[in-house]
Amino acid sequence: MITDFKFFNDCDGCKYFDINNLTDYYPGYENPLYYLIYKKTIEELIFINPKDYLELVAKGHHNSYDVELSLVNHNLVDKYINDLKKGDKFPVGFYTEKGSSQEGRHRAVAMLNMGIKKMPIIKIKNISKKYIKDIVNEIKNLNRDDVNQYFINKGYKGITDLDWRELQSYIKYPDRY
Repeated sequence: MITDFKFFNDCDGCKYFDINNLTDYYPGYENPLYYLIYKKTIEELIFINPKDYLELVAKGHHNSYDVELSLVNHNLVDKYINDLKKGDKFPVGFYTEKGSSQEGRHRAVAMLNMGIKKMPIIKIKNISKKYIKDIVNEIKNLNRDDVNQYFINKGYKGITDLDWRELQSYIKYPDRY
């Protein structure tokens, strides 16, 4: 469960998000090894200052921070603040590193307006074949339980059968990837 993470205690905004159901929204979070090898992406849960998140989104959109803020519907932000104060939880947003895809600007502005210092976000990264090879070389001689623990230590719930099969396939047939 996510509340066991060492950095969770530093995340004052986490209580406003449905963190324990990340796999409902992010299949790469549920199957980290499959996504790493087959999809060449990583979906990583991070805890970030809302302003920093908005700056990353602005950069991805080739905007300034001020322009990005001007694109936000402030009536929706006010609604989110009221909903959050009532105890509603929102899905964790995301952004694509070195890309423009994102979801969560309005939640971030709501967090900023509430004085929140950190919020959870999924960072989606496209990765190189070399990165994949390096990770596989690090874990290929581990047993399944150890590979599972490796991904738990990285903030995931662990690995699935799909993840394990994909790793074994990559080890056996690396040229197919």
